[in-house]
Amino acid sequence: MSNIIEMQKTKLYTPKCNFNEIFISSKRNNPEKFYFKRAYKLFHDDNLKEIFICGLGSCVNKAIKTALFITESISNTSVSSIETNTITHTDNFITDSESKQQTDRHSNLIRIKLLRK
Repeated sequence: MSNIIEMQKTKLYTPKCNFNEIFISSKRNNPEKFYFKRAYKLFHDDNLKEIFICGLGSCVNKAIKTALFITESISNTSVSSIETNTITHTDNFITDSESKQQTDRHSNLIRIKLLRK
């Protein structure tokens, strides 16, 4: 049996991010504050009536927490709908015998629609 010497994770990218979508990242230190500012700007400065909070993989819980924080903090804002999905993507493994192996990985996706009256 050969040992795995390198793992190449396949990152997921959305084809095109809409102006009213906020994608939650795990790299933010204070996500509620950062994403609240973005949501506030979209609702007040850009006069949008709906925005979407999106989270993938480990960011699903942060997306839910952020959406709830925004609805509690901005008046006349509510959760309109929640969509969940599972996305499959493939990772490559390079072994010491220079052969490649592929394995499928599943990630959860959440998309929360927030409306402002």
